[in-house]
Amino acid sequence: MRIDPSGGSRLQEAAPSGGPARAPAPSRYDPRIVESYAALLERPEARLRFLHHTLQRLTENQAALDQVVRRIPLSHLLLRRTGLYDRIVEAQGYLTAEEEFLAFQSPKSRPGEARRPAVSPLALPPVARIYRWLHRGRHLFYALAVLLVGVLLLGGYWLVTWSARSLNTYLARKYLRTRPPIVVAAASPGTGGTLAATGSGFLPSYQPERVWQVELTSDFERYSNGARILTRYQTSNRPRAYYPIPRGSATTTGEVRRAIVGIIYHTSESDIVPFIPANTQSIQDRSQGLLEYVQRNRSYNYLIDRFGEIYRIVQDDHAAFHAGHSIWADAQYSYVGLNESFLGICFESTSTRGSLEETLTEAQIVSGRALTNVLRSRYRLEDANCTTHGLVSINPENMRIAYHHDWVRNFPFAAMGLSDKYQVATPSMLDYGFRYDEEILQKLGNTLWPGAIVAEEEFQRRARGLQIEEMAWRSQLRDRYLEQLEQARRLRSPGTDEGPGKVTAE
Repeated sequence: MRIDPSGGSRLQEAAPSGGPARAPAPSRYDPRIVESYAALLERPEARLRFLHHTLQRLTENQAALDQVVRRIPLSHLLLRRTGLYDRIVEAQGYLTAEEEFLAFQSPKSRPGEARRPAVSPLALPPVARIYRWLHRGRHLFYALAVLLVGVLLLGGYWLVTWSARSLNTYLARKYLRTRPPIVVAAASPGTGGTLAATGSGFLPSYQPERVWQVELTSDFERYSNGARILTRYQTSNRPRAYYPIPRGSATTTGEVRRAIVGIIYHTSESDIVPFIPANTQSIQDRSQGLLEYVQRNRSYNYLIDRFGEIYRIVQDDHAAFHAGHSIWADAQYSYVGLNESFLGICFESTSTRGSLEETLTEAQIVSGRALTNVLRSRYRLEDANCTTHGLVSINPENMRIAYHHDWVRNFPFAAMGLSDKYQVATPSMLDYGFRYDEEILQKLGNTLWPGAIVAEEEFQRRARGLQIEEMAWRSQLRDRYLEQLEQARRLRSPGTDEGPGKVTAE
């Protein structure tokens, strides 16, 4: 290697074949910076090594700097126009030359003696000192940059969340001003408004002592009140087992019970044809298909077809898959997962009909009352625990009521000899924080039963009294429901699971 006489600081390498020397890529660094340090070295070979290493590092540093600058849009052009790029190159040149010189001049230490740092013999210009200070503190700047990015992200998240809440509040208020008002349903048929439709005003009150079994054959049971229960479709499922939950408690009693607590009334939601003489055979065929489907799936304990025939499907002491996710309560206990504790009575019908006359036949109403009295007499069932599927069904995923909405209106409680459960504060709303939303209201024709309105108002009043944020309390109660449901599920026989709440005739 030798010094290029024309450049003073350029290195040239001899070609391997002895031909002309090959110069390295040109550098933008001022060669006088390197020459100033090289002149301080006494031995020529030291100066050559110093020049070689320093110029090589300068070229590499410049290439790295160019690569970084080009990654930032327009920065390369802006830095050159402002002259800042040349200042950075100059500062890098001073610092690189100083580092290489100190490496050459650093005194060797004796064995066991700490290495003594060398001192630069040349004073650095201000731009180089500033650059060195920034370079040495780069890790601190990196940490501050990361912290700043984190603060900006959190601030952005808070801003987006706040904006979304504000927008939702605005839209909700705007929508509520234009949404049709919620209609509170009138009293259910048979409570004083539609006696002609049910004849309940002419029926005797519930008298359990006047109801007993008068005949038992291999195909049916007959009772003193005229009820005849056909048993040829009767099947077994799994024995009942549940925990009663003291009302308002977070825990169960720990006592496993098997006694039947109450009745839940359903519609089959199956295919219904007009109830006219011309459709007699079609009605019978559809009833037959429905019976086979219900038996196969163990969907209900009882089915009442359109001609008023009563069929026992799942034997009374076994659970049928009729209620799914559901909640009800009496004065003393709450019950979750009502398959285990309640009997399911299904009327072959559909809830899409607009009135009771379109939903039930006269024969179904008469048979429904007779069966209700038989079951209440046999199992000493309280009136408070005879209710409908629409009032007990819930969706724990979104904390909404009426997941299945059969009999959310029009059920003839009085015709069955029962009090009107539409007036009772809905237990799932009052004790567990479930509620309705726009989708539920739309599904129900913007009409709610009075008990839902009462329960929602009472829940909010309780939340204010406890001084707890309403949504936080709802979340806690949902967790309570899921925990109690899981406890109930552990009582089930292995290999069983929730069955459907609706059926369609095959």
